[in-house]
Amino acid sequence: MLLLPAPTSRMQLNFGSSRAVTKAVHGKKTDSVDAFFQTGQDDVWWRYQAISQDSRYGHYVRIPGRICRCLDYFKISSSRRAITERLHSYYLFIGVVDDVIDSGEPEAGRQILKQLDSRNPVFNEETKESHARLVTEVFKCHISLETYPAVLAKLEELYRAVVRERECMTMGAYINERKAIGRLTAEVSYLLIRPLFTSEHKDLCRFLQKVGEVGCLVDSAIDLRTDVRLGLTRFSPSLKDYLQLVSHLLREGLRILVRHIRLLGLFLEAISDNLLDLLRARGGYPVRCQFR
Repeated sequence: MLLLPAPTSRMQLNFGSSRAVTKAVHGKKTDSVDAFFQTGQDDVWWRYQAISQDSRYGHYVRIPGRICRCLDYFKISSSRRAITERLHSYYLFIGVVDDVIDSGEPEAGRQILKQLDSRNPVFNEETKESHARLVTEVFKCHISLETYPAVLAKLEELYRAVVRERECMTMGAYINERKAIGRLTAEVSYLLIRPLFTSEHKDLCRFLQKVGEVGCLVDSAIDLRTDVRLGLTRFSPSLKDYLQLVSHLLREGLRILVRHIRLLGLFLEAISDNLLDLLRARGGYPVRCQFR
């Protein structure tokens, strides 16, 4: 996705040790995350760091910095570090799960939702062996208790939209589902960071949703041919279909740009970042990530 996926420069979490992590994040996550930070299993944290620094997920883990720049644009004060950490866990989770589903395991999405049903993080050997399980457990740690039910409900909606997307038989239906995926992905990101604000910011939420919709269409314009070749769609788009997708993308994108012209540089940066990262990371075949 455009802004959602894709911030400025590669973001690396550089806390140095699990003790520093505990100090940095306590009080910002669910109250049940002690299992992660008190086990003394530094290998869990370093495994997570290795996943987050994988170039395949570069355009996902750069998202938080770009969203923080949007907070500056909307003049919203909050802890940028807390927001960055929270969104980093979310978009890395999205990136890894997306790879799992694209690798021919669509039902893995349902398994992951079941894993999220339990709020208590579990970092055992089974978790360590699976990228999908590991990022899911870490993501749990970054969801506030007061928003956990709402986040889970939106993720359920998101999964259903992904399933519907795979069943689309026309470009019109495909565009609608892609927009729904982008909108829901952005809405979850807002729900995650809302507890870190002193007040509600519905204008920000609407903005993120609109950008998320356009961003998903940008991804589709880049990835659709590869998805068709890999059998990830039920229809084979014609030239007319591609023109419909691009024209819809340009129309919706210009609407956002006209209203937020000061963010032109950010949008161009995001598009360039998406093109470079997605073409490099998904130029061949989907990455197969274990979900056991």
